[in-house]
Amino acid sequence: MDEKEPLISIIVPVYNVEDYIEECLESLVKQTYKNLEIILIDDGSTDNSGKICDDYVLKDTRIKCFHQINQGVGAARNKGLEVAEGELIGFVDPDDFCDLGMFQKLYGLMKKNNTSIACCLRKDMNQGKIDLGGYIFQEKEKICTRMEVLNIYTKSMDWSVCNKLYSREILKGINFPEVNYAEDFFTVFRWINKADKIAYLREGLYYYRMNRLGSATSSRDDLLLKIDATLMQLKKFQSFLIVLNSERLKTNFDIKYLHSLYDLRCNIENTEYSEEKITLLNKIKLEIKNLDMYKNSLGRSKCLKLFLLDNFKCGYSLLVIWEKLFKNIEKKIRDKIKVK
Repeated sequence: MDEKEPLISIIVPVYNVEDYIEECLESLVKQTYKNLEIILIDDGSTDNSGKICDDYVLKDTRIKCFHQINQGVGAARNKGLEVAEGELIGFVDPDDFCDLGMFQKLYGLMKKNNTSIACCLRKDMNQGKIDLGGYIFQEKEKICTRMEVLNIYTKSMDWSVCNKLYSREILKGINFPEVNYAEDFFTVFRWINKADKIAYLREGLYYYRMNRLGSATSSRDDLLLKIDATLMQLKKFQSFLIVLNSERLKTNFDIKYLHSLYDLRCNIENTEYSEEKITLLNKIKLEIKNLDMYKNSLGRSKCLKLFLLDNFKCGYSLLVIWEKLFKNIEKKIRDKIKVK
């Protein structure tokens, strides 16, 4: 190994992932890039995750483990940033894993193009299927200006923090929200806003496990908290764009924001009645009303679904029936095309 290669600190927030953490850690200790500091933040796990982390500390001197009471993924990542010593920083979630060459390739891309952020594609794993995720383009490598990336991201809102390598300087002064279930898209957006250019590699090197059982997003009890935190982040994002004073970015964001609000509304309709649900639902309705001018961007099907939700007490039940009917019709059409 070239002794001049900089130290990369990889921060892993750990909470109740005993079934996945070993696969994650094996993918890190076997990286082809060896000058690593692997920081595990055990965020008050109640299963064997903390013990597994401690066992790995004894196996590899590059691993450090810190235990704290449960404070959420944002607080855990911030603790990792506080103790990290590397010139470069990466983030990996404990139920995911990495290609063994991921950090070598991202560092090489960053060094070659003199950028402060390097990104790769994800491999999204969902019930046995694997699809490429992230910003997909034609070139094997692509260098984008800050404004190009901000424009891409306000259209897609594909804000994974984990398929990237960052220079430490770019992260200074901007931490993750320490609110349970808060998304990280706003934090990553602000980091990108500090970069002059960003390097992309068209290769899926980060394996993202979608919709796993036991994750925060799979619990209905936690859904209202997640929706509230997401809405709060989106509102902060909207305010930040006003300060940037870019009409193009604001329009891109508002259209994507409306789609996000639609998804949040459909999710909340499926929860049991409570005062918290009604309060949150009214917030979302108001936000959707404020973006009426972009309603056409939803398409006819989603506009019809919103109409059902707004005008019928059993609107959600009608929506479910509509979805099933639409899917059945779509399946029959596809089957007919295949037969031909």
